[in-house]
Amino acid sequence: MYQQVQKNIFIYKFLNGLTPVGFTKYTISYVSFKPRDRQSYFGKIEGGAFREKLEGKIVIKAWKELPEKFPVCILGDYSITPDTFSGIMMIDNSQALDKPGKYIPKILSAFKNRSTILLNQFHGTHGRVFWENSFEQITIDSVESFNKALSLLKNEY
Repeated sequence: MYQQVQKNIFIYKFLNGLTPVGFTKYTISYVSFKPRDRQSYFGKIEGGAFREKLEGKIVIKAWKELPEKFPVCILGDYSITPDTFSGIMMIDNSQALDKPGKYIPKILSAFKNRSTILLNQFHGTHGRVFWENSFEQITIDSVESFNKALSLLKNEY
C-alpha cells in the first residue's frame, strides 16, 4: 500500500551526519496521532495511491505552522495515511530557555488545538473533539532510533 511521506531534506541530511555527541544539542521526537474517527478521515487509498482529502491538508497546514509559534522547533519528515498523522520534530536545546523536554508537550498540544480549530471551522462545528487523547511518542537519541522513526513513517500503513 502507498503512503505519503514528505521529506525535509535539511533534517534528513543533518541527522544522517549527526554524531552521538550531536544528539545532546537537540531533543528529537517521533510523534504519531490518530483521529477519533478512523474511517479514512485524511484520505483514501485508490488504485494503490493515497488520495488526500481536505482534512489531511488542514492537518499538514497546522503542522507546518508550529515553527512560527515555537521558534525552537524544527520540523522533519512527516507522513499522513487515511487514519494517522506522524512526524519528526526537533527542539534546538541552545534556543530553549527552559528544559527542552518541556517544549514537546506544549508544541504537541498547540498542534492538536490548532488543527482541531481549523477542522471545526472547515466542518462548521464548534467544540468537537477531533484527536484521540493519547498519541505515540518516541525519543530519538541515536542514529539507530532516527532510522527506526524513518522506518515507522514509511511503513505505518
